[in-house]
Amino acid sequence: MQNAKRKTYGFTLIELLVAISLFSVVIIVAVGALLNLARAADRSHAILTAIHNLDFAMEQMSRTLRVGGSYYCSNGVHPLSKTTKDCTWKQGKIALSFTDKDERRLVYKLNISKGALERENLSEVPHRSFSITAPEIFIESLVFNVFGSSPQDAQQPRVMIRIKGRTIIPGMRDEDQVPFDLQTTISQRDPDF
Repeated sequence: MQNAKRKTYGFTLIELLVAISLFSVVIIVAVGALLNLARAADRSHAILTAIHNLDFAMEQMSRTLRVGGSYYCSNGVHPLSKTTKDCTWKQGKIALSFTDKDERRLVYKLNISKGALERENLSEVPHRSFSITAPEIFIESLVFNVFGSSPQDAQQPRVMIRIKGRTIIPGMRDEDQVPFDLQTTISQRDPDF
C-alpha cells in the first residue's frame, strides 16, 4: 500500500488559468459598464446645465420685460425714444426694444451668426451687446410678438416669446444633443393708460 498514489488536493495550472480568465472578462465588462455610466452622467449634467442656463435667461428676460414698457418690435433699427410698434401673428420679429424700469432703452435680439440671445443697452454710448445664453446653447429661431403696445389702444401690452434651438455641448455626438422649443407670454405689470 505504500506504492499507492496519494491523493493531492488543490488546483491544477489549467484550472487556475481558466478561473483567472473568467475573472478578467467579468472585470473588463464591469469596468466598461461603469465607464459608460460615468459618461452618461457627465452628458446629462452638461445638458441640465445648458437647459438651466436657458431657463435663467428666459426668466431674466421675462422679469425685465414685465416691469418695462414701450415695446417696439423690429428686425432692424430700434428707436431711442419710447416709440411703440406691435408685431402680431405672422409678423413676429427677431428683436424687441423696450424701456426698462430704470428708463433705459434695452434690446433683446437674436445674433444669427452665433445663435445666441443678446441684450443691448441703447441708452449708453457706445452700445454694448452681450450674450445672455451660454455657448452650449444654439438658438435657431427667436420670435417676438407684441400686442397692444400703444397707450391709445384698449389692450394691456403683452409680449409673446418663442425660442427654438438645441444644445451644442462640446464632446457630445449630434444625436446626443437636446433640442428645445420654449414659449412664454409676458404681460406688462403697470396699466397701460
